[in-house]
Amino acid sequence: MKKVSIIIPLYNLEKLIGKCIASALAQDLSPEEYEILVIDDGSTDGSLATAEKAAQGHPNVHVYTKPNEGLSRTRNYGTDRAAGRYVMYLDADDYLEPNVLGHLVETMECGGLDMLCFEIAGIDENGNDVPLWSDGISAGNGSDVQRGVDFLQRDRFLPMVYAYLYSREMLDANSLRMTPIWHEDEEFTPRALYYARRIQYLPVRVYNYLQRSDSFMGNYKPQSRLDLVRAMKSLTCFASRIGTEDPSGARLMRLHVGKTMSLACKQTVVRQLGNAREMLREARRQGIMPLEFRRRDFRHFLINRLPGLYVLYYKLHKKRK
Repeated sequence: MKKVSIIIPLYNLEKLIGKCIASALAQDLSPEEYEILVIDDGSTDGSLATAEKAAQGHPNVHVYTKPNEGLSRTRNYGTDRAAGRYVMYLDADDYLEPNVLGHLVETMECGGLDMLCFEIAGIDENGNDVPLWSDGISAGNGSDVQRGVDFLQRDRFLPMVYAYLYSREMLDANSLRMTPIWHEDEEFTPRALYYARRIQYLPVRVYNYLQRSDSFMGNYKPQSRLDLVRAMKSLTCFASRIGTEDPSGARLMRLHVGKTMSLACKQTVVRQLGNAREMLREARRQGIMPLEFRRRDFRHFLINRLPGLYVLYYKLHKKRK
């Protein structure tokens, strides 16, 4: 059995996929020990040809192509075909640090881990390090082996699926696959953490995240906030499914939904990312209101009972700044 499967979803990134694949090849495992699965999601540029060229001479690189279905289904396509004991997701415009896989595998094996969390670094288009909003979040969990629900309890974890190495056994045993929606990472990661019996944070830089001017965030659309609401609806439904057997776990999910929604609404107002009132109306239509919080303050009262005043509060707060 292969030790690791690296899954790379690819769509219209012909100028970047070569570097991504090269970074996955520059590792301290033999080609027989791991595989790289590149899944072309119906690219309309030269991405597929570039990936196939990069794979030449490397028997552990497998390139697949399929009709365009979106990121979630493309990741699932790779997961279903993965032969590795552990699974890693790598976006086609990002790249790995050299010679890190061996250490990750050793840590997973020695700790009997279901998930391993590592450091992500931000990189600009000139190759310079740039700060990320996520810097330092995972470190708040310490480096001891814990349960995934401990990460959920603290609510200090990265939502990005590429911030972790996963046990394939855990993924399959719990039917963990991406839900085909936008913001699939925010919906998937809490579910994975819930099922992770053993997880550890490793303070090692593994993943380089490229901040592109033409990336999803560089072309942000207000509709994305409504998509986040639907992702939180899916997570709320998951909480309902587990609620009978595990009410405390279900509450952790609802608390995470509450925190995510309140933060997203605040950012929508402060950063002018869309219509926060429309976002809260959609949340009510989706049945995830009222939101649940660890402690009550007047802002939590406003978002649940007087959402218009909640939006006004942050508009005034922004003006004072």
